[in-house]
Amino acid sequence: MSTKNKARNLNELEVGWRAGAPRARRIAMALYSWQAPGWALLWSFGAGLIFVLAAALSPALLSLAPTVDMIAPVAEARAVAAGQADLAAQHAPFHLLLLMAADLVADAPGRVHLVAKAIGAMIILAPFAYLASTRFPTAFAAFATAALAAFAAAPFSGVAELSLGMLLVCGLSFVSVSADDTASRARIEGVLGGGVLFLIWLLNPAFALIGFLLLSACPFLTGRHGLWRYGAVFLTFAVLAGAMELATPGMNAARALAGPKVLTLQNIFKGGESAFGLAAAAYGAAIVIFMSAIFGGRAHWKNWAAATGLLIAGLIAARLSGANALPVFALAAGLACFSVMSPFYDGLFSDHDRASVASALAAGALSLFWTGVIAIHAAGQFSLQHHAAENAPENIRSELALVQPGGPTIAKWVEEGRFSTPEARELFALGPVDQSAMLLEAAARARTMAAEGFDVAFLTGADTACVLAEVRDCQADGPAAAEKAKVVFVPRLEMDPKTVEAKGRAEALLYTQFKMVERTALWDIWVRRDVSAPANLFPVTEPFYR
Repeated sequence: MSTKNKARNLNELEVGWRAGAPRARRIAMALYSWQAPGWALLWSFGAGLIFVLAAALSPALLSLAPTVDMIAPVAEARAVAAGQADLAAQHAPFHLLLLMAADLVADAPGRVHLVAKAIGAMIILAPFAYLASTRFPTAFAAFATAALAAFAAAPFSGVAELSLGMLLVCGLSFVSVSADDTASRARIEGVLGGGVLFLIWLLNPAFALIGFLLLSACPFLTGRHGLWRYGAVFLTFAVLAGAMELATPGMNAARALAGPKVLTLQNIFKGGESAFGLAAAAYGAAIVIFMSAIFGGRAHWKNWAAATGLLIAGLIAARLSGANALPVFALAAGLACFSVMSPFYDGLFSDHDRASVASALAAGALSLFWTGVIAIHAAGQFSLQHHAAENAPENIRSELALVQPGGPTIAKWVEEGRFSTPEARELFALGPVDQSAMLLEAAARARTMAAEGFDVAFLTGADTACVLAEVRDCQADGPAAAEKAKVVFVPRLEMDPKTVEAKGRAEALLYTQFKMVERTALWDIWVRRDVSAPANLFPVTEPFYR
């Protein structure tokens, strides 16, 4: 009798475990439901466009970087456009091309960076939305597209984040199957992937090498027409690289030499976000991929293998560049959970029980959660940027369009006499707000001198005077601008290592061809020996004119 009761209880338990969960299933089916590719593309593009417009329309850029570091790329882009610098010799040529394009519609350095961010985010948004519309359910396609666009357009994002976002676009194209597995779509996706891979080549050649490693799996993981996609990528990349070589000789050789310098084990282990900082996201992605592998088994090995490969490649790239790896974990989890090859569809739309519904719902919720976190984090940055821009002084917004939290400290203390310049240089590091105050003070005086016919230069790492003080062609760097200038402003406080190097390189030039005519708490002003001193110098500094 006891044995029969135990058997009956076990049967009841088994029946209860395998019973349906209709309400939970309806929620899960909403997460996994698909729409026509056109509608999915529209929803995805619209979700990402919000963050692109937020960057393009912001009045000022919130930055924690030194002010000279934010102005330098703009000056370098203008120097390349004026033919004073070689595009092939630059660290990230495509970023300079973005700045050159943004410089056509914006004037202040911060606005130039914001428009360049918007253009870069749009380059990520358009192909990713097209790819996601036939690879993911509508909800995740929209969430992932918005997250990736927000990641690239966020105020604190830079070249590293842009490169990582583009690599994820390529990864999605190279290792995942499209629901529209036709030859024509494979060719279109191959052209898009090859174009984005070429742009990565111009941003970070080490990322491009990682992209080619992912491409090697394309014929095996992307369906019947994987070879079409593979060939289209190679052909597009070769055509664009050849065209760039004709336009800028030596570009591809320079990129090829730069790649191995970045792709080293030392950079992998020392760079990127702390492991503890992203432990929750890493754990969540690992759980989703592990659930997919258990639930799908060998029949769905391509799904979890593709997600694992994308996770490893993206994580290495993030470590190399120092970018936040959160989008890598979110997209890898989404690929394992929502892709065409995902095993969770079987547990929802065909044979299903409480366990399969719970597994699909948990995996989907985790994937959507982490993509949502990226978008919310970017939205918080935009909110902080808007608040900082509203509270910034008018001259900061109009002349620099760069806002930093906090107020002037060291430069103001020197001007107030609390510390001498040598003491401040020895005891304190110059903050971004101090640099902004220093540069605006020098720019105001330099514009007056330029109006009198004096060519002015600031002896910083880049030719910052052409951006802030004088409308002229930018030179390759600060020392090159000093060689052609009649008046040179030399900062007395150390702004950054490149400025220190520039001052050392130009020291002989200053002492042989210039004479110091004024010394303030923050700047030394030097005038070329065969030129009369400007009229607006302080009378107390006349003895320095010798």
